[in-house]
Amino acid sequence: MNRWRWIVLGPFILGVFAVLYFAVVFFQWENQQDKVLKKLVDYKTQLDIMRSPINAGEASSSVDIGGVAIPSRVYDRNGILIGEYYSERRELINLEKIPEWIPKTLIANEDRSFYQHHGLDYAAIVRAFFANIITFGYSQGGSTITQQLSKVLFTTQEKTIQRKIFEVFCSRAIENNYTKKEILEMYLNLIYFGHGNYGVESASRFYFNKSAAELDVGESAMMIGIIPSPNRYSPINNLKMAMERQELAMGSLVETGAITEKNKKSAIDLFKRNWGVKDVKGSYVSKIGDFPDMEYRNNPAPYFMDYIQQKLLKKFSNEEILKGGLRIYTTLDLKKQKAAASVMNLTIENQKKYYDSLIKYAAKKGNKNQMAELTLAKEKTNGALVSIEPGTGYILAMVGGFEFTSKNQFNRAVLAKRQIGSVMKPLVYYTAISQKQVSPATILDDTKLTIGKKTYDNYDYQYLGKITARRALQMSRNIPAIRVLQMAGIDELRTVISDSLDAPYSEIKERVPYELGVAIGTPVFTPMEIAQIYSTITNQGKRIAPRDILRIENAQGKILWEEDASIASVPVLDPVASYITVSMLQGVFESDGSAGWVEPLRKKDPNYLPYEVAGKTGTTSDWKDAWFVGIVSDEVTAIWLGNDMNTTLGRGRTGGSLCAPAWVNYIRAARRNDPPAPFLENWTLEDVTRENFCEDSGGVPRDETSCDKIIQNQVFFAGTEPRTYAPSREVPGEDLKLE
Repeated sequence: MNRWRWIVLGPFILGVFAVLYFAVVFFQWENQQDKVLKKLVDYKTQLDIMRSPINAGEASSSVDIGGVAIPSRVYDRNGILIGEYYSERRELINLEKIPEWIPKTLIANEDRSFYQHHGLDYAAIVRAFFANIITFGYSQGGSTITQQLSKVLFTTQEKTIQRKIFEVFCSRAIENNYTKKEILEMYLNLIYFGHGNYGVESASRFYFNKSAAELDVGESAMMIGIIPSPNRYSPINNLKMAMERQELAMGSLVETGAITEKNKKSAIDLFKRNWGVKDVKGSYVSKIGDFPDMEYRNNPAPYFMDYIQQKLLKKFSNEEILKGGLRIYTTLDLKKQKAAASVMNLTIENQKKYYDSLIKYAAKKGNKNQMAELTLAKEKTNGALVSIEPGTGYILAMVGGFEFTSKNQFNRAVLAKRQIGSVMKPLVYYTAISQKQVSPATILDDTKLTIGKKTYDNYDYQYLGKITARRALQMSRNIPAIRVLQMAGIDELRTVISDSLDAPYSEIKERVPYELGVAIGTPVFTPMEIAQIYSTITNQGKRIAPRDILRIENAQGKILWEEDASIASVPVLDPVASYITVSMLQGVFESDGSAGWVEPLRKKDPNYLPYEVAGKTGTTSDWKDAWFVGIVSDEVTAIWLGNDMNTTLGRGRTGGSLCAPAWVNYIRAARRNDPPAPFLENWTLEDVTRENFCEDSGGVPRDETSCDKIIQNQVFFAGTEPRTYAPSREVPGEDLKLE
């Protein structure tokens, strides 16, 4: 009797439970309906705004986060896309711009009753119900396009009864408020297509490197074929399966009468030809998704992107940056950035290979401790490059380390304070030149120097005796630099650095100690600071702060923020002394210079560096840091190489041999077809005179035979030019006073 009672009552109880459960979900829907529909309205507004023209330059004070996330895109100074901040990579496109094949293929494959049903396809639900009973699982869904839109936009992705009921209510609301065309538009801009791409436009650009508006029927079919399982059916992950899905999608078009079987075959053949689809030993290959020109996908400037993101977070929330569709126009130059990344990766890799040779030698000697130290040094080898346009302060290129990864995000270009070595010497010479105590022709003593208990040495422990200031700086001699600092004064040097960086004097006083070793680079600075100091000198002594962002727009193109173009550079250094310093640094690339290997290459090939260049090498004690600052008239580049353990790069590993070649390779690539002007082209010089002088003696040559090397047309402060002739080789003791 009890058994029959349960047979009769069981279905009734289950029915009551189902009704109650349905009622609970209904009340949940009632409570959330306004919030859900608001999100839908916001999403539709995002799409409608795209149809409304925006006045160029129109300002706005708000960032509207719509119903769906839109990436914020970062552009270089020429408007080239270099990267994105996103939670979902999406680019919106209006339905009228989408070719007919995309919605036709979608409907043929996913929801053939789309134009007949009102959000729910009951026949499809029944088919799915029985299919799932037969398979004892969830093998088939009965979702319409409207239900899929509801599922992705408003519910979780869990396959539960509660979610399906909630989805029904959402679908009915969508159908009640929007047309079929509007539903298709929202769906095609929302759905996931794999590899982080949401929406048909973003996916089309990712797979086919063109707008969805340009897709043909074969390409459209492959896109729609991806939808049920984007990771599995991606042509990049599994091209063979993607081609099978494409054929199924086009078969649906044949079944619905949209195309013929002949059309289908022709479209697939055309697709294979256009995209180079081939079967190579059982594996399909193609050109799909292989577009070297789309550098932003590979993040060509990761350290710069991270650097400006920290600045953006001071103006916008993280959600606004990741989802608000900002358009961020920066000072970066993609061509220069690519050159910078290439040369720095090569420079760092070469240093790692050098460590490999030392490790191999240590292994041969059985020195396990040294092997462990060198292995760690190799792992920690890094470098940095920052390039600035001195007239504007624009950051043109930035590399903050080797391979930006989750474990290597420290931006050494702006954060790593390292000893700068001989990179300090031009600042010492500038200080003395501005005081008119030293000129390029001034004779200095390169002799052993002991002050108190401290003895100073040259890098090579050799002494050249009497030497001109120009040659001493060109060859990066330590002792003359220390003697020049004695003349100029440490306090005055601190002022030069403080003024160039716009840093408080008290801060520089702490960082530049009161001892003569600062002349040879014992203080620590970042590559960015060094680039800024040298930019001030190169910019005729006028300081301008480094700049990175030019303009920020919202998703509709309205300006949210724009840099103040009226900000002027501030004169802080003497323009004549600045030019004289730069002219002396041109000697670094001459035969006796610390990067003298460049001169024979320039003589051999007039196009090797066919414009004026200047620079300074730097190497610290025990070869722990290698530096080079390269200068042309409109660009200053600071390069550092070292390791994060602050251990040696190896005996004899100098800035001249490691970083100077990196800069030469960088500037040749970055300025190909864009040669910089001569230094003096835009330089205003007053109260100066010009004179030739012999590099060895500092005297004025009587003729071309007076000395081995004559410095031509050198600029001097009026009254500081040499007043004697160079001593004659044939007439010792002659009167050398100028007539």
